[in-house]
Amino acid sequence: MKRITAPLRKLMALSSADRRTLFAAAACMPLFWLGLRVLGLPRFQALLRRTHLTVQTAMSLGEIQTLGNLVNVAARHTLGPRSCLTRSLLLTWLLGRRGVTSQLRIGVRLEAGTLRAHAWVECEGAPVNDQPEIGAQFASFGDLLPMQAFRTP
Repeated sequence: MKRITAPLRKLMALSSADRRTLFAAAACMPLFWLGLRVLGLPRFQALLRRTHLTVQTAMSLGEIQTLGNLVNVAARHTLGPRSCLTRSLLLTWLLGRRGVTSQLRIGVRLEAGTLRAHAWVECEGAPVNDQPEIGAQFASFGDLLPMQAFRTP
């Protein structure tokens, strides 16, 4: 019984706006996973840039990190597959809808002979949905290049 009541108590402690955001993120998570699988990252990002409406709201770094935490919670409690790339892309889109500029970071590291990759979101150089030192743990690719950059003339 405690396994059910503790999360429910945490949910009810959230503001109504945060609960709406949490439910919206949970509903969007499978759609973002599917969009990434069907379209691939560059085409899905282009689609998201064309489709979102921007509402200008001033958000502090703390509010942006709260939004990142809500997306992370939604990812942990959503049925179906999800990844750091899915939740980070969703967070970038949600921030963009609020008029907040953010950067999707994808980094790699070599761990016991295996290449590991990770995605996170930064605002003004600070990670907002991951540990503060994540940029030091993974070598970031920086801004992604468009696919046309890899085509030969």
